Amino acid sequence: MIDPAARLRILFVDDEEDVLHGLENLFYRQRRVWDMAFAHGGKAALEHLAQHPCDVIVSDMRMPGMDGASLLEHVNQRYPQIARVILSGHAERQAVIRVVPYAHQFLSKPCDPDALRSVIDRTIRLKALLEEDRVKKAVGRLRTLPSAPSVYIELCNAARQPEIGLATIAAIVERDPAMSAKILQLVNSAYFGISRPISSIQQAVNHLGLDLVKCLTLSAHVFSTIDRKTAPSLSLDALQAHSLRVARLASRIVADRAFADDAFAAGMLHDVGKIVLAMVAPTTYSQARKIAEAEGRPLSDVERERFAVSHAEAGAYLLGVWGLPFRIIEAVAFHHRPSESSEVPSIPLVAVHVADAIIRQQSARETDPDVPLHVDMAFLEATGFADALPKWIAMAEDQPSEMRM
Repeated sequence: MIDPAARLRILFVDDEEDVLHGLENLFYRQRRVWDMAFAHGGKAALEHLAQHPCDVIVSDMRMPGMDGASLLEHVNQRYPQIARVILSGHAERQAVIRVVPYAHQFLSKPCDPDALRSVIDRTIRLKALLEEDRVKKAVGRLRTLPSAPSVYIELCNAARQPEIGLATIAAIVERDPAMSAKILQLVNSAYFGISRPISSIQQAVNHLGLDLVKCLTLSAHVFSTIDRKTAPSLSLDALQAHSLRVARLASRIVADRAFADDAFAAGMLHDVGKIVLAMVAPTTYSQARKIAEAEGRPLSDVERERFAVSHAEAGAYLLGVWGLPFRIIEAVAFHHRPSESSEVPSIPLVAVHVADAIIRQQSARETDPDVPLHVDMAFLEATGFADALPKWIAMAEDQPSEMRM
């Protein structure tokens, strides 16, 4: 397991010597906490890795001979424990699509050094969490983890083809009638605020975009993986309603629209670990829920006592197995304890943490008007978002009444 407090071993890869020298100078002060190596091209990088272990590889995308996509594919196969970061220009969209299955994080060039430091730090912390024995043991009690739906896998493969059309995307989803019906039900709910009914999957893709349709596909699959009789204490309808409300609010909170879809996806999936724990040990999970309710304690705290992990870590582990982007997994993993993520957390994590806390308070106030807002104010103050909290609370209050389930 990677220790986030240990000295990190980082390999930078580029085909231009001047760029490598520039990176070495740029991060000179980081030598106190990083052991850095620099490889001239993909072949040299693989030769280096064969002799020297590494925690993180940061590679340029466009390189002759072996480009960044091919390099990270090799690294993924030979050294899956290494965190993989790709640097790409805006004109390299088709190449980036090829590297989606193999890169944990993406950064655009020219890269701000603080942004790169933050990405490396967050990636390492998240990998360390997902590789902890307590997480593996807890989730490993399932004989088989729920597999990602075939529709989702096909959509991911289709997304890597830049010329793919809406009709082809719709046809993939429509091959699963039950999934299609669920997606149309979700798309036409009040959460999306669509003025006219959407009657076809192609319309849904056109209106929402491929990324959100992929998210809905996963969500619809997740909420159908568990037999209601297996975990009677877990209301899937209530869980899905809560997830939709959190997703909607989280996407509205995000000012930078480039991150809005990630916030929505993370909001939809942030409680998936509850299903995992309920499948692992339904009786124990039912007891944990009863204790949390009777003692007025956060469910995640009781889960840690009973399972050694909370639903946040369990859900993040499952999404990691499914190969979701790290930025979404990070928001799921730390949505109850955002301060443990990094000094510079991701925007989706901030949005999901706040949205989850606000929506939970809204729901609880229906029976207890004095219930407090369980948001990490120290975290919001440290990250500069504390002043925005009243505006975000107002956003939640403005949601249509039919969205409050």
